[in-house]
Amino acid sequence: MQPERWRQISGIFKSALALEPEERGAFVAAQCGPDEALRRDVERLISSYSQADQDNFMDEPAVAAVAPLLNSDDDISKDRLASGQQVSHYRILRKLGAGGMGEVYLAEDTQLDRTVALKILPADVAADKRRMQRFKQEAKLASSLNQPNILTIFEFGEAGSLHFIASEYVDGATLRDQLRLKPIKLAEVIEIGTQVVAALDAAHEAKIVHRDIKPENIMLRRRDGVVKVLDFGLAKLSEPPASAGGHSDTEANTELLRTTPGTVMGTVSYMSPEQAQGLRVDERTDLWSTGIVIYEMVAGRLPFAGTTSSHLIVEILEKEPALFGETGIVVPPELERIVAKSLAKNPDERYQTAKDLLIDLRNLKRRIDLDAEIKRSVSTHLGTATTDGPAARDLDTAATQHSTPNGSADRGPTRSKLLPIAALLVVLIAALLALTSWSRIRRGAGSPAPAVIVPSARQLSYWMTVQKYRAGRPFAAPFRLAGEINFEPNYQVKLNITSPQAGYLYILNEGPRDAAGSSSFVVLFPSPTANDGLAYLGENQRVEIPPQSWFQFDAEEGTEKLWLVFSAEAVAELEQVKQFANPKDRGQVKDAELQMRVQDFLLAHAKPAPALSRDDELKQTTLSSPNAVLVYSLKLEHH
Repeated sequence: MQPERWRQISGIFKSALALEPEERGAFVAAQCGPDEALRRDVERLISSYSQADQDNFMDEPAVAAVAPLLNSDDDISKDRLASGQQVSHYRILRKLGAGGMGEVYLAEDTQLDRTVALKILPADVAADKRRMQRFKQEAKLASSLNQPNILTIFEFGEAGSLHFIASEYVDGATLRDQLRLKPIKLAEVIEIGTQVVAALDAAHEAKIVHRDIKPENIMLRRRDGVVKVLDFGLAKLSEPPASAGGHSDTEANTELLRTTPGTVMGTVSYMSPEQAQGLRVDERTDLWSTGIVIYEMVAGRLPFAGTTSSHLIVEILEKEPALFGETGIVVPPELERIVAKSLAKNPDERYQTAKDLLIDLRNLKRRIDLDAEIKRSVSTHLGTATTDGPAARDLDTAATQHSTPNGSADRGPTRSKLLPIAALLVVLIAALLALTSWSRIRRGAGSPAPAVIVPSARQLSYWMTVQKYRAGRPFAAPFRLAGEINFEPNYQVKLNITSPQAGYLYILNEGPRDAAGSSSFVVLFPSPTANDGLAYLGENQRVEIPPQSWFQFDAEEGTEKLWLVFSAEAVAELEQVKQFANPKDRGQVKDAELQMRVQDFLLAHAKPAPALSRDDELKQTTLSSPNAVLVYSLKLEHH
């Protein structure tokens, strides 16, 4: 959508709002004339405006949202409460700030002797009993969230004409404040992102979508750096994704109306494409906004920019953000992948759950921590890389102290002998630390340390992402399973796989055997659309199969057998089947002799079966084999 087109739509929409509801239809028809597409776009915005007042407090009408901007400067600057004033059992200490949803004060809870943040809701909001009732219901649900990274809500109450929310007070600064002060280090970026997603994971489990993740709503506690995500009490209950013709989400339109050319875009910059278009949103819109926040922390700027809100919306809908590498910023490739997937414009190609994003961020953090520990070890034992550094001087001193029989210093030969020895020691120490650190990372609290995975052993983790369908449309949000169940015919599933080791992954779907006992095979991974057709995976790399769609079961009851092969080295037989992973053959291996060799390979390596363990917290299954090749038969039953 071009900016000029959006301005035309927005202008007609705003003018229509000034009229009585029964007059809007004729006005819009007259303004749009024969342009049916323009009329439909304007009518959809008007419909969302009307629906918002019925559906939810957050979907407040645009006029109500703009009203605070029409107040006089005196009204805006005037504090509603003074220091020492009593509100219920809270004594006001000082004002902390103000925003579109009211003023916030630091207060003392005189009953429980604790400091709280007291948010006083605007008078126009409190006067609307219907909206207040809906807001109370959402605030009550949000207060039930019990997660360390979510701001705790203590009470929703009223005193006289004042309606307030009492929450924990966080002594710290917002992420926005931190970004203004100095760049954030990569390790801190990953840590902050991980804690934000952990908060979203808990909220999404309770069917709460935040819808306004941005640096202003992320607080960093001063004493320990713990992240607190704010304003979950203003969130909207999650809804199933709607089609393009469904009711729209007015929050996007509200933000556009309150933004004028030349002003800071604010929340609009963090909106997902579906949110910017006014469509209904689900949990995946929070994951998009989190991707924007991570991008901004790394790059020091937003991935999308525009001089007006209309230009910004066009950027979000049509432009791809510049990769970090293209802007000269060096980051781990895995972080580049995580951000790119978070910012997929199609929600179906984005992370489907916060849990999936959380696992990828935690794995990346572990890898970065391990690399840092190895570098510290190298620095400790070898010193800096410069020739005039402490380590170089120490080596020079050692060489000087080693004298020839006649007493002269024999610096050159001795130094040349010491350097290879020192280098060998560093390599051995680094390898030992890597194995020790990995063992410690994988060890659960109070559980014995697992055996160290030697290069000849293989370990692989998998889980299923399931999307229910009803009447041919997605029903509820996708959910995660550690393993297989008896799937309903209207379920669609994805297989997710990762490993702490690098190696070669192959996935084949085995079809029914013919009269001669030979099986047919279809190549599912690698493929041209998955991992660029390569079988090789890096450490902690995660793949989805299929990458851009879902497994769909047919109406006939049965079992789909998937063979998972994870090898330390490339497998010749399976490398040959990749030639059939093309649109023409659709992965079907059509070489009968090759089919027999693949079948023989699978049967030869399937026993002994890999050890299997399931993690109920992460909802994933881990396979372990003492051999250099792991082969596992995964059965997907459906009825």
